[in-house]
Amino acid sequence: MSEFEANAAKKPLVAMAGASGFVGSHLRHFLSEHYSFRALTRSAAVASTASKTDTEWRECDLYSLPKVTDALEGCKIGIYLVHSMAPSSRLMQANFEDTDVLLADNFVRAAEAVGIEHIVYLSGLMPEGVEDISPHLRSRREVEDVLRSRSVPVTVLRAGLIFGPGGSSFSMLINLVRRLPVMVLPAWATSKTQAIDIDDICRAFQHVMTAPGYRGNCYDVAGHAVMSYSELIRETARHLKTRSRHINFPLNCFALSRRWVSLFGGVPEELVGPLLESLQYDLSARPNDLLTWLEQTGTRNFQESLDRSVDANGNPKPNPRSETRIADAQAIRTARRVRSVQRMPLPEGMDAQDIAKEYGQWVTENLGGIVQARRDDEGVLRFQLLKRWTLLELTPTPFSKRHPFRCAFYITGGALAREVLPPGRFEFRIFPGIRSVIASIHGFSPTLPWYVYAYTQAIAHLWVMRWFSRHLGGLMHRPSDS
Repeated sequence: MSEFEANAAKKPLVAMAGASGFVGSHLRHFLSEHYSFRALTRSAAVASTASKTDTEWRECDLYSLPKVTDALEGCKIGIYLVHSMAPSSRLMQANFEDTDVLLADNFVRAAEAVGIEHIVYLSGLMPEGVEDISPHLRSRREVEDVLRSRSVPVTVLRAGLIFGPGGSSFSMLINLVRRLPVMVLPAWATSKTQAIDIDDICRAFQHVMTAPGYRGNCYDVAGHAVMSYSELIRETARHLKTRSRHINFPLNCFALSRRWVSLFGGVPEELVGPLLESLQYDLSARPNDLLTWLEQTGTRNFQESLDRSVDANGNPKPNPRSETRIADAQAIRTARRVRSVQRMPLPEGMDAQDIAKEYGQWVTENLGGIVQARRDDEGVLRFQLLKRWTLLELTPTPFSKRHPFRCAFYITGGALAREVLPPGRFEFRIFPGIRSVIASIHGFSPTLPWYVYAYTQAIAHLWVMRWFSRHLGGLMHRPSDS
């Protein structure tokens, strides 16, 4: 029996998605005395190199519902820390809002199928009285809704900036202060924020996982005093004893801010952009029972968080994922896989099987007879050029043949697809709660040379899916038979 198996026999097994990041790494260490973990990761580098004393690392495609279901088997609690802003394929035709919804739906449906008793999700603080919020915060709130749409009790912890050793938000702040002797502060720097130390986040998780009265509710959490972002920057500079001059600017200038924050903060631009747009709101924790408990038991203040997050020279301590990101990026590039996730309107009364059938008919009727979709008695869908050459062959997966919410196919052949393992997938997923259907391709491997594919077939696919989306939108407004 392995050391992990011996530990797991004594402690409840917790499934954690997002286990290798900043929060997940601290959380596993903090809770290791009371829980064992099964960590889901798409990174082969993480799965092969991470410590396995209290964690069983499971390489798992979170975009695959069957694989997530297998990975969650035997777990009692689920912790969900996923935010899909980083690329997971060499070509990503998707925005993080749509991929976040798809991943959350996979996790909660899998959790429900295997009998997980409780899910805890780390979300973000929401502004009061604001309906038109940023895409980043809107995505967090939508994920909350998706996770809570099934029968599994879900506890939501809403936090603002999380500070601690290896945290990307804190590292970005410290790098900006150290590298910029003169800093222009846009209008968003006057917004208020209330941060929290990573250890206080971990204490909040432990409390809601052990105290049944918190199960199934939503809580704002914080630990630092409320400050504006300009005060945060100035306080960091003062504490690190760096000299910097700050110039206030009356506009937000998100495009310009995204570039200079990425350049000097040491964070990829695709991650900075959505975060910056959320800084225009005042975000502070609303009073609640969990927040009261945190305050009564003592939280770390900003200065304490800063001291433990930098080394002796004032440099930010490294993120837990920094050692494997280069290997992950190289693996993604070498694999030459494609992911496309497109949200479309959901016509009244249609399920996933109906959408798939409608798609095949629509392709045949609208591509001028050049490309036709034909489905045989086994349900295999073939897209043929001039009725002679098969461009793509799609074989129904055994997991979704008759499911109303999901219709999925393996990409099993055709002139445009390489044969790879695991095979690529094409799927329609229904989300009645948000009146949407998501059409997605995962793990597709083209036969065309990569750059030829990227500027021809990939663009054509995106154009066709957007055209089909407009078609579904038209069906939403068709007159009823009555």
